[in-house]
Amino acid sequence: MKRERQIALLDRLVDLRKRRQYQIMGTEIRQAPLDIYTSQEIFEREIETLFCDYPSVVGHVDSVREPGGYMLGDWKRQPHIVVRGDDGVLRAFMNTCRHRGATLVDRESDEALRSFVCPFHGWTYGLDGRLRSVPRSFAFPGLDKNDHGLKEVPVSESMGLVWLHPKNGGDFDSADYLGAFAEDFDNFELDRYVRHKKTVTEKKANWKLLIGVNLEAYHVPILHKHTLAKGFGNGVMTYDADGPNLRVLAGRSNLMDSKKISPQERKILDYIGVYYVIFPNTILLMHNDYMEISRFFPLAPDRTIWTYEFLYRPDPFSGETGQRSLKNLFCYLNEVVYDSEDYMIAEKVQENLLNGVNETHMLGLEESLVGVFQDIVGDKMESAE
Repeated sequence: MKRERQIALLDRLVDLRKRRQYQIMGTEIRQAPLDIYTSQEIFEREIETLFCDYPSVVGHVDSVREPGGYMLGDWKRQPHIVVRGDDGVLRAFMNTCRHRGATLVDRESDEALRSFVCPFHGWTYGLDGRLRSVPRSFAFPGLDKNDHGLKEVPVSESMGLVWLHPKNGGDFDSADYLGAFAEDFDNFELDRYVRHKKTVTEKKANWKLLIGVNLEAYHVPILHKHTLAKGFGNGVMTYDADGPNLRVLAGRSNLMDSKKISPQERKILDYIGVYYVIFPNTILLMHNDYMEISRFFPLAPDRTIWTYEFLYRPDPFSGETGQRSLKNLFCYLNEVVYDSEDYMIAEKVQENLLNGVNETHMLGLEESLVGVFQDIVGDKMESAE
């Protein structure tokens, strides 16, 4: 993010803090229908539109910097594999053998791939997707290998991230999709981060409920009173939108200290939590020395795959002490803040949606951004009809 923008955003939140306007404020209480979190019909339409018609973040480039480096899709509805070829080109394929449809690669590993070998019958493909060999090929008279390469999917790498488009037949511009936020990503130099760990967890809640927990701070003093509340007490929260994507700004407890520093020395991440909701299902959180990428893949109206990728800058975490600090930070965020607080409460909410107590999902004025995201979802689904 450019220095001028950092200063402007800091000044904006300081002004909100001075006026004691702590949260994003709507104009009225909103009553959201429960079926957006429970309906099978709505769920299927979300899959057919939101998760097929828009590019999505696959992960960080750190996993695919070198030839043979790869990353797997975590959603069985779109079982892709992204790999760096021997020629340095990044490609994405459906992780499915063209013979009988077996999965080619079951799990991620730090070991580089040399080829794709089907575990069922041994059909072998190069990292460029071409079918190289068929055991006992005489059993397939007339088979043209050129016609049975892996099914390729459009992929792109930019701003330190890998992007995939499940439907687009050609190239797509991920920077254009991010709009004004692409400049932020370039200036944050995301490609300098390296992966510490990635987890894949199934949560018993609707994917929008899980994202929604991240879109309001009304719950922070209560749910996070022993964790995040210490760093964000009496903070402010606001957002910007560009297309369907959001940039959310959450002031830290030390926000007002930024006025003691000369404008040219201020760093936004010292005083503000900055995160991006990249439509439809990715949240990217920026910190001074580390970053987090969460993605949410619907399995059913009440079940979601949550993937959590934690990356860091090597220098601040060097040596044994640094690595121990990194491990503790990851466990704190992944296991305590998200798993045991945010997403556990979302699961409890999901359990109670159909118990007949509440007829709607109430959103107060400080929870209006949850409604903004739901409006984006609804608008995109409607435009696809």
